[in-house]
Amino acid sequence: MRLTHLLLVVALWMVALPVAAQTANQAQMRLVVVDQTGAGIPNATIVVTMPSGEPITVLSDERGLATVPALTPGSATLHVEFPGFEPFETTVTLRRGANNQNVVLTIAGFEEEVVVSDLASIDDRSGNAQTTTLEQDEIDSLPDDPDELAEVLRQMTGGSGATFQVNGFRGGRLPSREEIRQIRFRTNSFSADNHDAGRTQIEIITRPNVRAWSGNANMGLRTNVFNARNAFARSETPEEFRRFNMGFRGPLVAGKTSLRLSLDGNRNYDTPAIFALNEDGSIYRNQVRRPTESTNVTTGIEHALSNNQTLRLEYRRTSNQSSNQGVGDFTLPERATERSANEHQVRFQIQGLVGKTTLHEVRVQFNRQANEASSLTGGPTINVIDTFNKGGAGVNSHGSSRTLEVADNLDFNIGRAHAMRVGLLFEGGSYNNFDARNAAGTFTFSNLESYLLGRPLQFTQRDGQVDTAFSQYQLGLYWQDDIRVNRNLSFSVGLRQEMQSLIDEKLNLMPRLGASWNAPGKVVLRGGYGIFYDWYDSSLYDQTLRVDGISQRDLLVFNPGYPDPFVGGVSSTILPGGRVQGSSNLQMPFIHQASIGAERAITQNLQAQASYQMLRGRNLMRSVNVNAPDEFGVRPEPAIGTVTQFESTGRSSSDRLNLSLNYRVPQKRIFMGGNYTLGQVRNHADGATSLPANSLNPDAEWGPSFQDVRHRVNWNFNMPFVYGLRASVNGNAQSASPYNITTGKDDNLDGVVNDRPEGVGRNAARGAARVDMSLRLSRNFTFGPSRATTGGTGGGRQGGGGGGRQGGGAPAGAALQQGPGGPGGGGPGGPGGGNPFGGGTGRFSAEVWISANNVLNRVNFLNFVGNVQSPFFGLPTSAAQPRRIELGMNFRF
Repeated sequence: MRLTHLLLVVALWMVALPVAAQTANQAQMRLVVVDQTGAGIPNATIVVTMPSGEPITVLSDERGLATVPALTPGSATLHVEFPGFEPFETTVTLRRGANNQNVVLTIAGFEEEVVVSDLASIDDRSGNAQTTTLEQDEIDSLPDDPDELAEVLRQMTGGSGATFQVNGFRGGRLPSREEIRQIRFRTNSFSADNHDAGRTQIEIITRPNVRAWSGNANMGLRTNVFNARNAFARSETPEEFRRFNMGFRGPLVAGKTSLRLSLDGNRNYDTPAIFALNEDGSIYRNQVRRPTESTNVTTGIEHALSNNQTLRLEYRRTSNQSSNQGVGDFTLPERATERSANEHQVRFQIQGLVGKTTLHEVRVQFNRQANEASSLTGGPTINVIDTFNKGGAGVNSHGSSRTLEVADNLDFNIGRAHAMRVGLLFEGGSYNNFDARNAAGTFTFSNLESYLLGRPLQFTQRDGQVDTAFSQYQLGLYWQDDIRVNRNLSFSVGLRQEMQSLIDEKLNLMPRLGASWNAPGKVVLRGGYGIFYDWYDSSLYDQTLRVDGISQRDLLVFNPGYPDPFVGGVSSTILPGGRVQGSSNLQMPFIHQASIGAERAITQNLQAQASYQMLRGRNLMRSVNVNAPDEFGVRPEPAIGTVTQFESTGRSSSDRLNLSLNYRVPQKRIFMGGNYTLGQVRNHADGATSLPANSLNPDAEWGPSFQDVRHRVNWNFNMPFVYGLRASVNGNAQSASPYNITTGKDDNLDGVVNDRPEGVGRNAARGAARVDMSLRLSRNFTFGPSRATTGGTGGGRQGGGGGGRQGGGAPAGAALQQGPGGPGGGGPGGPGGGNPFGGGTGRFSAEVWISANNVLNRVNFLNFVGNVQSPFFGLPTSAAQPRRIELGMNFRF
């Protein structure tokens, strides 16, 4: 409790700090001025007039872009004009932060409806969350590979965890960097449409389709020729990573229907280091090549059903194959596995206006997945705990699933003060699985001496084969009202209800409350409280159907013989027929979340944030052996072995204090930032399938989670360098993670070798701190005829377009009025028609770059051994990747 109190005191202290703001202006307006074709209008005159003050006049650049900084939040008059076009004037409400405006000027003598969208105000009001948006230059510095991109974005959350949404859709693989227009981080969101507690929502918006044909092709290469040696390898570890991406997009029917095609994938292999003992006690070192292939094909169509309705349809196919998986650390090459998976994904979305102010969105996502895994060699597994692991991998499985997601959202206003959203999210799936794991059995030895004497501690085996097939459904209903009391105070109230077919309890109400206050001194305070339920995972239910003790059962033999477990064992005890079951009173897990935060603009370009978040989990899933023997060795069901029962009786506690500082000068393309997180996470179990050391006292497992990293620091620098180069530096540092101390024995005979020494709690030891920093240098070149003379390529990477509450398109924005591409979609010479990288206006551009991960080549030790009988006790057995260098090139047209 001391740390909790400290975090709360520090958070309140930060909120109460006197403000040293150097300016009273807290708003910034960013405009895109285009004509009816979507082309940017250069040198358009833009005048912003505040109720009290002189008019501020700026001109748009060659792409129709303009920024008006240092504005006072509140009502203002916006006037835009250009010779030959009808002047445009309207009243806008400026709110703190960036206010994005799209303006379409019509040629004199013609009339066309113009819609101005204030996207920032909508985003900030939704649940009163703290939102950070990456600029295009920041996005360009991120990894090209979608998997590496996801990992970097997770690191940027400061350890809070992340959930990804792509155009409002959850799950699935991220798009390639070339397809991304905007990335938003939303923290401490109490919106009723938010299912996940505590995690940062990373909302990714892809570029809208375009009015002129354009495309890109890029490739990257990483090889061990440039890489450093792994700390646990005797020699250089062979590695090759070849990544490719190609995209092609353009109109099928001008101004009506557009098409997008993309192909990306990689062909690579790495060689993880194996660090173990030989049977004679000498050190065993080896390397195994692990090849992996991945291919993704995506095609999408965007069609304007009307001026106010847009249809988007996307199909993606993903294929993955990998060999020699599961090898490394103590696991020898003979235990390798082969794995393959493929996925077909279809996404359907209709979004548009109903009437003049109501936004209606329907999303449908269908996924079909299949996977298969097999062992390289057969035979039983031989596991000498924390010494070596050899024999067969015991893997033999295949499965498939079909899942459906349907979301329906309606956004509307009641008066000027209420912005409401009502909606539902339905998810359903059917699952078919075959899993014959550990069919040959596993011998477990407590140490090398026992192995040499042929005295296993236990033998386990899963007997029988069964195919499972079942369905699961879940539904969420929500209502949200974002209420603006006045220009300084707003709050949100909401209610969410969730239910699941596998859980009997159907009434699971989740109230949500959030507030935002522009306090005196230009400090914005945000806070809120909410309840968040979670789902009962389908994989847990699958095990209860599979291992029922009849069709499939877990055999357990104490002190077995070797190599025949049923012959020759001294004082052997055979317990057949173990099973896996769910508790009769399972409930949906839920979390209480509360937070308070403060934001303040120290200068126009420098902003500081501080926030405290508290999470308290209840009814969390954990496992207990309900057939564990008592102190006299008597089991409730003497004829069988381990009975693993899933229960919703776990708890968790998390406290996080986050401090961040950001310096951003978009006009000069300079971005700097950093954040520090102080936190603690405690729980009963790190996974729903983890059995306690003593099932007769499972609450004794209360202790640090494996996520209990006390200190985390993340920093980034992105700015122009010398000779036209652009430099991007990203760094992460964290204090040591916890790990468990065990005796290497099963003295309580519960079938699990995870007993701890007397008086030692769970995850009581700590490993080593980690520091990692990456560097990327890039240079852009343009060539060919001017985009203005060729009609442009469209697809502007800095274009506007929309971004509703889910990030799926403009809530009432110009993109809907203009059809595919819209003002943000670029067009001939438009906001996307110029060179988005600076330095010329040629139709073609090429980017060459070099990036280095762990550029300082720091050794970050991993996988510390907690078994007191292991010769490696207290030592690491592996290290994170050493310095790796990748070269790449990107061509756009």
